[in-house]
Amino acid sequence: MRTRRLVGSGLLFITLVLVGSFLAPAEAETPPERVVAIVPLGEVRQEFLEKVQQELQSRMKVRIRIDPPRELPQEAWYAPRRRWRADRLLDWLDEHPPEGAWKVVAVTEAEISATKGNILDWGIAGLGSIGGPSCVVSAHIYKKHSKTKEALLRRLGDLSVHEFGHTLGFPHCEEKGCVMADAKGKAISSADASSGRYCTKCLGLLPTEERALVK
Repeated sequence: MRTRRLVGSGLLFITLVLVGSFLAPAEAETPPERVVAIVPLGEVRQEFLEKVQQELQSRMKVRIRIDPPRELPQEAWYAPRRRWRADRLLDWLDEHPPEGAWKVVAVTEAEISATKGNILDWGIAGLGSIGGPSCVVSAHIYKKHSKTKEALLRRLGDLSVHEFGHTLGFPHCEEKGCVMADAKGKAISSADASSGRYCTKCLGLLPTEERALVK
């Protein structure tokens, strides 16, 4: 009888351990850190990079880092107009992404362009792939048309938030003051009319996980 009691107790103990292991809450896995890499293309002033970093950091709960500069890729050079094709820059960035980056914001002082409708080469301030990993912003237009450094930096910061918004999946928005408004070829007046923030309508497009990353 004593032997049976010991065996029975042992089986009961094992059963309780197994049941307990199934009932115990599983440890939550720590999600990977979201990192946005700011990549200077060509010679870019440090204050421009820091402004972009500051504006993105004020709106996103992620780590924003400034990477070492890279040369503008020759495959993006458009010789007939002596400027750089923004779509090719994005393709190049997607093919050569910074290590560990969730999103990439390329910053340049060079003149950039893209095809718009029937216009093969349209000068632009920035371009972002909707829902994609990369966007590019250029200070060229703002350097040319801003009377003060403060205005230039404010406009560049607004542009960065706009193009980054495209990578989050936002299309252009018609809500007044939304940073995602379409500049329609008027980069200066559009930046000046912007609140610098994503509107409620735009934020509603985000899945819950990514909505939690926006301040």
